[in-house]
Amino acid sequence: RLQAENAAKVRSAKLAPRPPAPVGDHIERLRAEAVVQYDTDAHPLGQLIAAVLECMPGEALSALHLRPLPEEPPLCPTLLHAFRLNGRKLPSEFTNLMGRGRNRKLLAKLWASAAYRRWLDGYDAWVRAVVLPAAGGDAIYYQRPPTLRVAMPSVAATIGIHRDADYPRHQPAEINWWCPLVDVADSSALWLESAPGRGDFAPRALRVGEALRFNGSLCRHHTVANQSGTTRVSFDLRAIPAAAVVGEPPERIGDYDVAFMAP
Repeated sequence: RLQAENAAKVRSAKLAPRPPAPVGDHIERLRAEAVVQYDTDAHPLGQLIAAVLECMPGEALSALHLRPLPEEPPLCPTLLHAFRLNGRKLPSEFTNLMGRGRNRKLLAKLWASAAYRRWLDGYDAWVRAVVLPAAGGDAIYYQRPPTLRVAMPSVAATIGIHRDADYPRHQPAEINWWCPLVDVADSSALWLESAPGRGDFAPRALRVGEALRFNGSLCRHHTVANQSGTTRVSFDLRAIPAAAVVGEPPERIGDYDVAFMAP
């Protein structure tokens, strides 16, 4: 059933008519699909994000869907969307905080929290150790903060079929990274085509301590409804080798804030 649903999505997906901007072979090599391993002791990203998600001692990220609704809005508003897609009926005091422009106070509280500052520090250290070398070892512009995603078991996918080049403010030389903080496979994984326009979508199974580098600028990717019975927690980002930036330094990558990192 899952394969049939995915095939239907692939048939209905269309590449945008805008042709991709050319980049050199060097960039294509730097963003060729690869699974990169990292040391989870040196980079305990799961523990850091567990604090942001207010996990209780012993509560696994993969079991977040078993958590009862809190009485107060959670520190991280990403959980509100995850609960809703999980089929939970949210009280009005929660739904009133959801949506762009309505969650500013909640986001301000999150960004000011010690747990979130520790998460960003750990993220920066991970980017320096993992992303910077894989992007050629020279200076990069990178998305900061990354996009945190929590996908509880659901009947709806969280990400539709797309390629980043179809959206404004994306640079041609972007390199995508996807890092799950739980083991993922099949319906809990990211689905990706092997080359631009090929349409051979397949899930990328990864374990904790592995990150996927890929050409999300031109290769279409998406998720399917999470029917794994576990919660997927992941983050994703885009990075650009500074030497490959076209025009002025980017102030944004798509809708995302940008930071600069030198070797």
